[in-house]
Amino acid sequence: MNIFKQFWISLYSPKDIAKFRFQKIGKTILYVFLLVFLSSLPTIVFTSTGISNGVKSFQEALQNELPDFEIKEGTLYTDSSEVFVYQANNFSIYLDSTGTLTTEDVLNKESNAFLLLPSEFVIITSGTAQAQPYSMFENFTLSNTDILNFLDNTKGLLSIFIIVFAIIMYIFTAGIQFIEISFLALVVLLFGNITGRKIQYRHYWRLITYCLTLPIVFFMLMNFMQVQVIGGIYVKWGTALVMFYLALKEIPKPKVKNQS
Repeated sequence: MNIFKQFWISLYSPKDIAKFRFQKIGKTILYVFLLVFLSSLPTIVFTSTGISNGVKSFQEALQNELPDFEIKEGTLYTDSSEVFVYQANNFSIYLDSTGTLTTEDVLNKESNAFLLLPSEFVIITSGTAQAQPYSMFENFTLSNTDILNFLDNTKGLLSIFIIVFAIIMYIFTAGIQFIEISFLALVVLLFGNITGRKIQYRHYWRLITYCLTLPIVFFMLMNFMQVQVIGGIYVKWGTALVMFYLALKEIPKPKVKNQS
């Protein structure tokens, strides 16, 4: 049975999941990478789209909308005494040298934005903020013209950057997924021993991998719809453990030898 058929069956059939405990570990590891791809796909798609739209919007804003500014000795300088806001393509750009605007102010109303604040710039993608201080440019003076020229000269590198980002995100997610499966396999090992089913850890590792299929698909869909699930980790683990319990019931207990 190929992994795509296993994927479909694992969404609804604990009985078949119980049979997968005997397959080769290499095939199960390959299946983990399939689950990792599904779980990381929304983040990769939204972040990559946000970066692409953000760079395009930033270039347009630098050319036509933003007032002149300069970053010198770790501080932003502009001729404007007000907060400037530019909005386009579901992406907003904020320019504030007055110190009246905070990252939290923007997070409350924007999912994707770029902020130029008095001492740092902030990138917000999918509701997550990452800040970098201007002190990293301590020995440089940057103006809006310098940044625009840099973006024009590196336009072809954007696709490469997005691909590298997607690979790094995938590898990071894979590491987290293997740790999660290994931990849950230890948990269900204790439960399985209590119920009298003396199967080995590697079998539990395979079982819990396939039991994670349903919650991973659920959260992938929720992430694509940008719906936040309260207590997400508990919902995910709880669903996986229910699937495991149903699969475990399909595994016969060892027969007790009659003593005479």
